[in-house]
Amino acid sequence: MNNFEQNLNKLLVEIFNSILKYEERFLKKMYDFPITVSEAHMIELIGRFEKPSIGQLAALLDITPPSVTVAVKKLERKGFLMRLQNSADGRKAHVCLTEIGRRIDRIHSLFHRQLVRNISGQTNENEQKILLGAVEKISLFFKDMALKETANSYEL
Repeated sequence: MNNFEQNLNKLLVEIFNSILKYEERFLKKMYDFPITVSEAHMIELIGRFEKPSIGQLAALLDITPPSVTVAVKKLERKGFLMRLQNSADGRKAHVCLTEIGRRIDRIHSLFHRQLVRNISGQTNENEQKILLGAVEKISLFFKDMALKETANSYEL
């Protein structure tokens, strides 16, 4: 790797790890009960949709329905959501947030708003345009790589 690539690699790893640590600390500070970053993201996803099914969540997360069922059962035991049986098809379950789950979703949303507000507050308009353009390219790269991985064509 050349110097640019080494520095970029170092920064991407540091950014990823730092965001996860920051988010984890924020969640621990804001909640009186144990919740992981992954659980908060699952709650966020459920909150975006009106009573999504297990199958819909699996498709959105690109994971298997049994994996979603395990996560949903754990969140249900913690009191963050409820499973509702489909009246037309008893094999299908939908999920919705409880009051505690909705509170977690609101606070987690606050974390993301504060995160981007703090970053944008440290940059001028020109830097914001450059940063947004660069982050869009990074996002597209990772989306493309995720699609290729899903299609089992690994290209590094």
